[in-house]
Amino acid sequence: MKIFVDTWGWLTLLDRKESRHLELKEFYSQFRNQRGIVYTSDYVLDETITFLSSMVVMKELDVKDIITGDEHFEYVGMGFQRKP
Repeated sequence: MKIFVDTWGWLTLLDRKESRHLELKEFYSQFRNQRGIVYTSDYVLDETITFLSSMVVMKELDVKDIITGDEHFEYVGMGFQRKP
């Protein structure tokens, strides 16, 4: 068995507040227990790291508003709000 994990998948696995976190965590755990092979790409990992880095920078600068289509900024519990 093989599976590819994109940015949403990694972020959802990390974010306990994500609505599908538990579902994905259980699936991923079962998949790995069955010796499934997980693939991703350096682009996906770079995007994930960039996303997390953006949150750190925003927190350090005390910026709460962001222009993005990515709902994860609102789910992390750091007070970020998407605009407009």
